[in-house]
Parts: sequence; structure tokens; C-alpha cells
Amino acid sequence: MLRQLGWRARRLTRALVTLAAAPVFLVACGASVDSGGMTAGDRRAAQLAMNAIQRSNISIQLVGLTTVAGRAPAACRVHVISRKAQRFRVYVFWVPYDAARPYTWFSMTIGQDPEQDTFHLGTAPAQPPSGRHASSRAEIDNRVMLAHAGSAFTKPGANCQVLMNGYLRLVANA
Repeated sequence: MLRQLGWRARRLTRALVTLAAAPVFLVACGASVDSGGMTAGDRRAAQLAMNAIQRSNISIQLVGLTTVAGRAPAACRVHVISRKAQRFRVYVFWVPYDAARPYTWFSMTIGQDPEQDTFHLGTAPAQPPSGRHASSRAEIDNRVMLAHAGSAFTKPGANCQVLMNGYLRLVANA
């Protein structure tokens, strides 16, 4: 059929096929950036790094911290530290069910080389509202969370989830 259309039609057909394949090529190479500033390559590397810690006791620690807090984490965030070295900062923050108990956060710097991974567990004392112009509990919780988050909420980054088995899963940016 292309022979009947002539050389101009064949050239146009090739051009259209090339144009249609270009977006697929760019996505496959990780060139497109989502609303959180992460590429497909960043997302793959971050999930692989989070999968690698599943073989350690970190998953058990995440489940234990969630149990102690009595709630799912209020925040779970992955931030790209270095695209070239594929290093990520993961920040998980718990607001306790009982307002008199301390806040807890777990910060990890992870990548392709587990020997370079670092982990930090922190707590902050309960912050009860006080005074006539007391902030709401949500405002206090948010202020404490951000005080220990560092660059976790900056781009490039994405939210994550702590699953019931303690594994971490990257959540798609909108």
C-alpha cells in the first residue's frame, strides 16, 4: 500500500512514526519530570534503595515505631540527595495517638551501597497547647514535624508509605 502512496506519503508516514515514538523514548530514559521533580529513573532508583533495606531489621523497626505511636506515620517522604550517586533521604514521622507521648521520627540516607547508608532515630517531647492563643493540635504536630524534616519536603521528592510489613513504597506524585 505504501508503494501506491508514493515517496512523499512514505516520508510523512516515517515522520509521524518517529514523532509518536519520541515521548515513549523520553519516558523510558527517565527524562520526564513529575510534579515532585523526580524522573522515572529517580523513582526506580529510590524504590530499589528502599527495597534493599527490606533485608535488614529496618522493616521491623518501622512496624515497632508505628505500634508504639498507635497510628500510621503522619509523614513518609523521599528526597533525592544526589541523582548521579543515586542517594536518597527518607524521613518518616509519627504523631502519637496519646498527646502526652513524644513525637518520633526516623531519618535514613540510603542508596545503592548499603555500607554508606545511615539511620537516625529521634524523639521530641510532647507539645501540649498552652496560653489563650494556643495553636491547634494539628498546627503543633506540623511544626514539630517540619522542625526535624530538613530537606525532606523539598523537590525533587515524593511521598512514601510504610506498609504493614514495614516495607517502604514510593507513592506517585500527582
